[in-house]
Formats: sequence, structure tokens, C-alpha cells
Amino acid sequence: MTRLILQSALAGLLWLAAAAASGQTINLRMSVKVIVHPGTGAWPPGITAQVFTNAVAAANEWMASYCRGYRYQLTELQAIGGPSQGGTNGPSRWYGLEFRGDPLRRQFFNLATNDTRYLLRFDQINIYVASGFANPGDSGGAMPIPPGETNYIGGQIYADDGAWWIVHELGHFFGLPHTFATQPKDSCTPGDDGFTDTLLDSTCWSNQNQVAQFHFGADYDALNNNQKDQVDTVFFNVMSYHDYTNKNTTENRLTEQQLDRITDHANGDRHAFVGGYTRFVSPSGNDSNSGLVNNAPKRTVLNAVNASASGGGDIVLLRPGNYNERTNFNRRVTLRATRAGWATIGKP
Repeated sequence: MTRLILQSALAGLLWLAAAAASGQTINLRMSVKVIVHPGTGAWPPGITAQVFTNAVAAANEWMASYCRGYRYQLTELQAIGGPSQGGTNGPSRWYGLEFRGDPLRRQFFNLATNDTRYLLRFDQINIYVASGFANPGDSGGAMPIPPGETNYIGGQIYADDGAWWIVHELGHFFGLPHTFATQPKDSCTPGDDGFTDTLLDSTCWSNQNQVAQFHFGADYDALNNNQKDQVDTVFFNVMSYHDYTNKNTTENRLTEQQLDRITDHANGDRHAFVGGYTRFVSPSGNDSNSGLVNNAPKRTVLNAVNASASGGGDIVLLRPGNYNERTNFNRRVTLRATRAGWATIGKP
């Protein structure tokens, strides 16, 4: 388990488990709009408020396991369209339709930007639901991936009451590609997501043995523990498509580099949708850095704390290593360590 150690001359060692310690969390704000039937105003079949309450709760269990302090916040759930809002001439023109791909997506967001009935928000991730409760394995949708699609601030979702569609689609919103990102269309050639802590991946691989054979030239059962973990990390990754019928329980892994990417965008071009900042700190960092991107961390915890919001609400994220500091912090802030290893403060 990842742990953060603080050493005090008076209190000895205080051990805080990053995954269990209470402290500041940073909300990723979600605004869900349900497009209702143009004539009756009925919600799509099986879609209820409880669907989204359950999905957010399940997704936040996954988020807690990543130790970064992010949580999804359902800020509003609104029905739009229906006979009182123009019927088929209002938002309900999209009821039951798929509009996640261009040019329909462009048409949808042009209307949403200029028609207040769509309730487009500029400080919340806009989630539009126009179809019924998703069958097993069919949840998901389409969210824009920055930096190339920063102009889109939401997308269409096929919802169920599980965690996967939230963590996967909002993973896209905060910069994550699929694990098989560069796989050519209609090809089984493995693709690369650009992260060195995930293996090359292919949507054609239906079992762990296929991953193991490609990367290690052996069946899965013959691998050592480290190799098995590498296979599992990509096969059961949130951004993969492997065990899709069971994805709400099995496809829950994110790597440290994937989490760093999410933080970079949450601190940067997607910060309008986020409730605070994370400051990176590393023994190899530099205090002249902002600490707002993973490859430009600050060097000392004190400087990261002083750079955080004076009224609280931010997180200081420590890379593994020793921070030989004995000082007082003058503002409310949460210190977190990553799953990559131990972080020690105050030990010479």
C-alpha cells in the first residue's frame, strides 16, 4: 500500500495511508441532461435518477483506489426537451438518436451553444443521455479528447448504473486515449497509447494469453508476477475494450502515467470543470517550476504548499523519495503520495 510518512521532533512518526486517510478531495463536476420523448416527456426506458447516483458512487470507489484525490460530483440532473420545449423542434429532436460522431456532434453542439434549452454548462462536464439503459457491455459513449478537441465540453453517453462509463469517458475528457490508440482500423496490429507503463494493445486480443504471447512469447500462466501484472494492467485497463461484458467489475485499472495525464489536463485546459489544483513535488524537481504538470514538479513540499490556494482545496502530490524538511505549513492542504512508492517528510 502506498504510504506517506511525516516525521515530527515531538510526535515521532505519523503514518498516513494515502488510500485511507481523510482529507481534501477535488471534484470533477458533471452535469447530466436526459433528453425526453418529444410527445410524452417520458425519460428513455430504464433511465432514472438512481441510475446516475449509483454510477457515480461506483465510479468514486474506483477513484479512491487510485490515491489521487479526484472524485466525480453530480452537480445537476435535468430533463430537457419534451412537448413543453418544442417537441421535435427542441432538444427532443435527438431523442433515441446517436449523435456522438461528426458531423452530427458538431450540429448538436452548435445548437446547444445557442439554445438555452440544452442547458450547456461551461463549468461542468456536459453529459447528454438520449437512449435507454445500456445492455451489459454496451455502456459508454463519446467524449472529446484534449488537446485536439478542447472546444467540445461534453458528449453523448449510453448509461448504466456501473462505474465504467464514467471513468472511461471522463478519462477521455481529461486526455486519455484508448490503450490501443494507434491500432489501424480493421486491423489487428497492436496500437500504442503513448504511455510506457502500458503494453501495446489490440482489440483483437480476447484473452490474457494472447497479450502474454505477443509481449513475452509464453502463455500467461508461465509468466512471472511482474509480467502477469503488466498483462493484467492493459487487459483490465479502464481505457481498454477487452472484458467488456464484465467491465463494471473488472476493467478498473489506471496506471500512474495515465493518472498523471488526467491531472495535467485537470490543472490545465480542463480546469474550468475541476474544483481545485494538484501540485506535483519530486526530489528531482525544481522550485521554480509551477508544479502543475507532472514533468515540471516542485522540489520541496513547503514551496508546493505555499503555491496552493490560501483558503484550502488543493492537493500536494509527492513522488516517491525523501523530503528532508522540518517546517510549519501555514494553510490547509492535503498531502498525498502516489502508488509508485514511499514518500518521507522530515527524515534526514
